[in-house]
Amino acid sequence: MNYFQITMKILSALIMVYFFLIMIRVILSWVPSNSEGTRRIRAFLHSLTDPYMKRFQGISWLNFGMFDFSPVLGLLCLSFLLYITQRLSMGSLPSLGEIIIIVIQLVWSLIRFFITLLAILMIIRLISLYAMKGRRGWTSHLDKILFPVTSRLLGVFSSRSLSYALALGLSAVGLLAIRFLVSFLLQRYLFPLLIQL
Repeated sequence: MNYFQITMKILSALIMVYFFLIMIRVILSWVPSNSEGTRRIRAFLHSLTDPYMKRFQGISWLNFGMFDFSPVLGLLCLSFLLYITQRLSMGSLPSLGEIIIIVIQLVWSLIRFFITLLAILMIIRLISLYAMKGRRGWTSHLDKILFPVTSRLLGVFSSRSLSYALALGLSAVGLLAIRFLVSFLLQRYLFPLLIQL
């Protein structure tokens, strides 16, 4: 093993450690910080990961209301670097087809994440329409995100107005169908063509 491969192995290990530090930061952001120890760990993780994560935090389409999904894009970029450094550490340069496939997979995984999240939120809101009849609260915040999406999705297929419950159900089913259909087409047809490049 030459020095270049050793360097790539070390770089790959460092990228993996950094990836896990960002994952821990994301998980801790959902945990209440009541103790001093949790606050210190958070502050330490932020000091290590902020220089990288701040590059993604200003991207507007990664913000849905109070939710910030910029760590997802940051982690996907690190995944690409990790793939390249691991291949180089094994002494092989990825082909053009392999690089195109990994980029498509990473972009599609980001899109798939948002599609799945929207479908799950639509299903949760649909259930809450029947479980919480007439009561408002957190659902109004969810409606601010979901109503425009369902209107746009159904506007592509129909000009009729539908009830909100039916629109949520159809949109969730449509999004999940698109998610699985595109994944199938990529795996079955596009990736085998690209691997030959």
